[in-house]
Amino acid sequence: MKAHVLLGCLLLSALAHAQKEREPLVLEIVGRITDGEKKLEGCQVTVYDGNEVVGEQTTDKSGRFGLGLGLQKEFAVVFQHEGFLPKRMLVDTRAKIPVDVIAIAPMEMEMSMLRADKYEGADTDVLDFPFAIISWNRSVGAFTQDQQYTVDMMRANGAALLQAGRSVKR
Repeated sequence: MKAHVLLGCLLLSALAHAQKEREPLVLEIVGRITDGEKKLEGCQVTVYDGNEVVGEQTTDKSGRFGLGLGLQKEFAVVFQHEGFLPKRMLVDTRAKIPVDVIAIAPMEMEMSMLRADKYEGADTDVLDFPFAIISWNRSVGAFTQDQQYTVDMMRANGAALLQAGRSVKR
């Protein structure tokens, strides 16, 4: 009997230790950056936590990048390449994720950079806002992109392109 109790206590202790040692959950974002047609090598991807740079990388020849973002923070991710307008993305990981979630599915994304020369003469200040917002979606139990916000930013992008086209014709 004492052996069973001791074995049970050891198992409980081992389980509690394993739970403490469990890797913290992270949101993994993997993606590819293009110029609208071709893969964009050498694009700088910078991750900010507030005003502090917490990560930087450059896309490979396939235009690929990969991020691992901790939870309970709000990150800004900035994509930059010479000859293109910078793009920003807001990633809000401050959600109350259910305790039974043991892993978070990676997000895959495709980012198309905007050629700066197409926007000459246009007011591009509206494009300084994040192009996409990613946050926890309770109904699907995953991090997702706010589709309506992205559609609105695409409209703002289209309006800036129209403005650029009008200023060139004058």
